[in-house]
Amino acid sequence: MRTLLDVVKEIDNISFPYHNSADHDQYVDELWRFYLPEDPRPYGYIPKFVVEAMPWSADFHIDDKSVPKKVQLLTNSPADANKAIAHLLQTAREKRLFKCLEGWRNEEYRILGAKSVIKIERAGAGLLGITTTGVHMTVYTRSSTREILLWAPKRSMTTKNNPGKLDTSVAGGVPAGVKPFECLVKEAAEEASLPQELTTASAKSVGCVMEFNVKDGGNGLLEPSLKYVYDMEVDDVELRPGDSEVEEFCLMTPSEVKKNILEGNYKPMCVMVLVDFFVRHGILTIENEEDYAELVARTHRNLPFPTSSK
Repeated sequence: MRTLLDVVKEIDNISFPYHNSADHDQYVDELWRFYLPEDPRPYGYIPKFVVEAMPWSADFHIDDKSVPKKVQLLTNSPADANKAIAHLLQTAREKRLFKCLEGWRNEEYRILGAKSVIKIERAGAGLLGITTTGVHMTVYTRSSTREILLWAPKRSMTTKNNPGKLDTSVAGGVPAGVKPFECLVKEAAEEASLPQELTTASAKSVGCVMEFNVKDGGNGLLEPSLKYVYDMEVDDVELRPGDSEVEEFCLMTPSEVKKNILEGNYKPMCVMVLVDFFVRHGILTIENEEDYAELVARTHRNLPFPTSSK
């Protein structure tokens, strides 16, 4: 029978081995590292097929003699670095080299941990293996018996990504130049019709969830991600769709949420957040979940790239 750990393993992809595991070094040795100027730390892993297909400009040094192999960005300033990355991805988009660039957003992520403000188009982050950042908030209330009930949106069937799937109450990528909580307040108003004053006063920062996904069974783009997690308990508040991405909101018991996760009805990127919520609120415990310790570990995976500028 399918378990929560089975679902989590599919998302925190076992195609990217854990550090210190038997096959980690062998797998990682086949990947290229992406480096920013004057910074000895790698910021992404790039698979061979991307390195070979990418239309690299003179702003990038492709070093196939080093161990490990490197893609080094060569620029004199953050402004030049941003121009080089933007030009590279725009050229790749115009040449239709990578399917992911068909989802061009005209919105950028800041490269997490970089010592200066370096940005990358959201659709292209996976091509350089950059850690993406998002905010996720679980909004919940309590029944007359004090049981927790979670607000779950169902995505519209006309939405491009994951149509018809259930989702976190509020979620969104954090654009460059926007602080996570600022992003959360905006997304809550747009997606769930929550007044900004309510979110500002009631949303609580409760940690982070990290995962590492590899597309196409380990042969595709590498996508590490960090999600800033928030909870908000409400009383007489009804969440309503605020844009065309959400069809409806409904209240679910934890058992109903778990059932829908196991049946594959939830958008994959929110499953880790819900498992983390269940652990923090005592819904999943060592007494009722035999995979408890591994579930906790997998929702807080160490990422191999900087999350701080230091």
